[in-house]
Amino acid sequence: MNFSEILKEATEKVDGAVAAMIIAADGIPVEEYVSEKLLDLTGLGAEASAMIRDVSLAAENLGLGEAREFSIISDACGIIMRKINEEYYIALVIKPEGNFGKGRFVLKTTVPKIESEF
Repeated sequence: MNFSEILKEATEKVDGAVAAMIIAADGIPVEEYVSEKLLDLTGLGAEASAMIRDVSLAAENLGLGEAREFSIISDACGIIMRKINEEYYIALVIKPEGNFGKGRFVLKTTVPKIESEF
């Protein structure tokens, strides 16, 4: 199964999910799947590197260990990002009324399917 199919499957498993993407830690998008455009995924990729850096630094400064997952919930949508490895993340975009708990679970179970590819 290729990345596009995996991202589509992850999106379709979560009520309210509309997009998924794999992003390099430097913000460069690797692959994406979009069923409904709620935000500019190129912009998300560009902002992701700053978010990844800030969340990782905050977790380190607080003595929490490695930050494996973080989310942003806004009026327009929610974005859940989960670490694949040191250089890559997977993100899921969900409508505000979507199932964020299921989204977290799906990302957690999707990462092992793709991490060997990185």
